Amino acid sequence: MGGTTEEKGSREQLATEYNAMRKSILHTDRRFTVNDKGHLVFDGADLAEIHQTYPTPVYLYSEKEIIRNYEEIRSAFDARHNDTRCFFASKACSVMKILDVIKDTGCSVETNSRYEVRKALEIGFTGDQIVFNGVVKTAEDLEFAIANDLYLINVDSFHELALINKISTRLKKIANVCVRVEPSVPSATHPGLVTAFHAKSGIDLHEAETMVRRIQQLPHVHVRGLHMHVGDQVPESEPFRLATRIVVNESMRLEKRLGIRFELINVGGGIPAPYKYGDGDPLTDNMYPGIGCDDFAEAIVSEVHRWRRDIRICIEPGRKVTASAAVVLTDIACEKTKTNFNENREPEEIVHWKFVDAGYSVFCDQLYWNWYFNFMNATRANQAHDQWIKLAGPLCDGGDYFHQGVDKEFFLIPSNTRIGDTMVFLDAGAYTIESQTVYNNRPRTAVLLVDKKGQISKIRREDTYEDMVGLDIY
Repeated sequence: MGGTTEEKGSREQLATEYNAMRKSILHTDRRFTVNDKGHLVFDGADLAEIHQTYPTPVYLYSEKEIIRNYEEIRSAFDARHNDTRCFFASKACSVMKILDVIKDTGCSVETNSRYEVRKALEIGFTGDQIVFNGVVKTAEDLEFAIANDLYLINVDSFHELALINKISTRLKKIANVCVRVEPSVPSATHPGLVTAFHAKSGIDLHEAETMVRRIQQLPHVHVRGLHMHVGDQVPESEPFRLATRIVVNESMRLEKRLGIRFELINVGGGIPAPYKYGDGDPLTDNMYPGIGCDDFAEAIVSEVHRWRRDIRICIEPGRKVTASAAVVLTDIACEKTKTNFNENREPEEIVHWKFVDAGYSVFCDQLYWNWYFNFMNATRANQAHDQWIKLAGPLCDGGDYFHQGVDKEFFLIPSNTRIGDTMVFLDAGAYTIESQTVYNNRPRTAVLLVDKKGQISKIRREDTYEDMVGLDIY
């Protein structure tokens, strides 16, 4: 590969740092070990051996890691506040067995569509364990939610409130609601993940009083408190602290002005998950997490306690619960070496391309956000990753390659990596399966689970041809 002496020196330093990080994962990360075959093992599952039974690409979730992540969140709040309810954001992963694992931890669930509500009910959550979010809830959505006595509907507009009133009156049921407000607090995350600053969600803070007054006049609608959500993968605690302070101040003002007493405050989610490990600056690259569960809890609770200690805090984490709990297994399916030329047809660099069978259609939303995933050879886990490559998927689009690697668009793998080697993307458990597509008529992947006993089972099958054409009318 071409480049100046300075560039080559920088590459060597990056490779040294990356391999040190990779070794740290292999020897200190609670999820991973290397067995005597040199294969990467994920909570008891030999990743290179799985391919013998299950074709790639395939997702593998760890029940242990889901439980550990939930317990970290739970412990952070239990240490600071007696009454906290956690609602897992099912949009992060709503595979039924994953919802079942989460239900068994004692966690409740947050939903964003009628069918997410229905899936939660089917897996065994009760209505009192479900929060319903969303900027567009149809009359059919709301009727289903109200009929099933959900714990909360987070009201996003005056139009929605009118629908809730009409439906709850007809059904003669009480609809319990939170008023979602926008605190107008920015955060250092991807612009598409900001939900509390110039956002489409919620109502203006100054309209909260008008909405609460209106609810007070509705016999079948009951307001439990205010709701906000700062955003996702937020790498610092200050936006959470500031947004909570704003919503707490408004709650205090409304209680005094309207003579009411709120039951709760819903502060949403947004705890970041680590995608890059090490000492990078999370404020310029939010693939580094920056903060953890304790930081999030401290920022929230310290502000709430300025108001009341006898108030329920509701949180809605998603990514933090499942991101680190899954890997994607993929094969090296093809390779080639190509020359990049400049506009004058002069050669600039030689690029080694490796092609895997997991591309944009498998990761979809996360590749859209230019997400970073650590990428390793699971077959040769102990070997130095010392060859610079570009990594591409199988789709026809020129953009179907992984844009954020160890050095810009370049990844590192062992130089003796072979076609057929099992490769692994780490930390792939959130917002990936939910956004898969069948573009190029490639099937959505199967999903596996390694349970607490180390047993592997299929919890969702791969799409069949019949699945992909079954809805067509011809």
